[in-house]
Amino acid sequence: MKVLLLTPPAPRLRNPATAEEDLLPPKTWVPLGIAYLTSALRNQGVETVYRDLHEESWPSAAALMRREQPDVVGISCFTLGRTNAQRLAVEARRVLPEAHVVMGGPHATFFPGHMLANPAVDTVVLGEGEETIVELVARLDAGGDLKDIPGLALRSEDGIFLTPPRTRTTDLDGLAFPAYDAFNLAQYKSPEIPEQYRSLTGTHLLSSRGCPFHCGFCSVNRFFEGRWARRSPGNVADEIERLIEDLHVRHLYFSDDLFTLDRERVLALCKEIITRKLHFVWMAETRVDLVDEELLGWMYKAGCYRIYYGVESGSPRVLKAANKGFTVEQVRRAFALTHEAAMEPCCFLMVGNPGENPETIGETVELIREIRPATMPIMGINTLLPASAQYDRAREAGLIDDDYWLGTEPPPPYTLEHDVDDLIYLQMLLTRGIAPELYEQMRAMGFDEKYFLMRRMAKGLSHRA
Repeated sequence: MKVLLLTPPAPRLRNPATAEEDLLPPKTWVPLGIAYLTSALRNQGVETVYRDLHEESWPSAAALMRREQPDVVGISCFTLGRTNAQRLAVEARRVLPEAHVVMGGPHATFFPGHMLANPAVDTVVLGEGEETIVELVARLDAGGDLKDIPGLALRSEDGIFLTPPRTRTTDLDGLAFPAYDAFNLAQYKSPEIPEQYRSLTGTHLLSSRGCPFHCGFCSVNRFFEGRWARRSPGNVADEIERLIEDLHVRHLYFSDDLFTLDRERVLALCKEIITRKLHFVWMAETRVDLVDEELLGWMYKAGCYRIYYGVESGSPRVLKAANKGFTVEQVRRAFALTHEAAMEPCCFLMVGNPGENPETIGETVELIREIRPATMPIMGINTLLPASAQYDRAREAGLIDDDYWLGTEPPPPYTLEHDVDDLIYLQMLLTRGIAPELYEQMRAMGFDEKYFLMRRMAKGLSHRA
């Protein structure tokens, strides 16, 4: 039995110079999902090949499958890449008519029916897949029935059949470290990495999975079923040591959704890094209410130079409406402590959560000027993600339905309170307040908040007419 695990070719971006969709987005994240699945299968003696097809053409993807001749093809499906994941399944069926095609990942988990509506897809793995894929491949090899394997969606005469849910553990030390032999780490550069570290060999690392919080715009909690699972400090340090020794890694991005949820675990990890004399620099993401002076001090000693916080807004009303679960004062405190610890506090901001208006944008501008993030905040307009609370509300209001995801469009903005022009207007206000250089560049292109304000007024006049 041979398995081929793939991430699909990346969706091309529209080129403003030609209006054609021919721009390839950069490689930013090593696809750890298929790397973990590969190690799980190889540990059971299964011949497993894996490839990131991000930059590949469709002919080269077909050639790879024809060359490898696997018995099972596994495809990773995220919401932004769902169309190409489905197309890759069709290619797999065309090239390998006898192969068993499996789809997995967040989008496949939320919409298994959409996956199985594609006749090229045989099975969907729901949620985390390391245990499920091992059992699935073993059963396929033995020619047995799949219906009692937990964590699958299968096609049946009556539609979609879901097998019993898989019991998940909160201890991830049993997972084999992800495979790296098919990756060229020099090709993966997250845009968050500052210029002085971009020449370092690096990757991102997961020391935990999941999030117990319920931010209204986010679907992480739903995917992990409200569970947060962790790896022990020694287990994480073992992987770091291997990455340094085998791959010469000198930069790591802990891309956990909540790196510091377990304070004592992070303290122990930092001390383990120092004791083992593991020399590398790193950054992490967490919440403003999950740091303190001692913790930040140890993170700095262990090589951490930057922390990203999901601030989203400087308005108490918007934070409450988005169910963030922390206060503006906690934002101020976290940024002050991070500055004092000689690290770089950075933040994510989001325009368009419920209750957003020009006044709340002003509150955000005021807060950002006060807390002084080390880099320009990463800003975006709130978009609807499947399985988030805001998606559920928009669906109930008739703004979207699940069939939207059968199309090829990207996730739409949250427009329950504002239309797209209003959201752009609000983002322009924010940009003018906290990133004047970027704002001037946008003005030079013919866009500023006055343009969108005029569009809003024109719409209001047409409605009254």
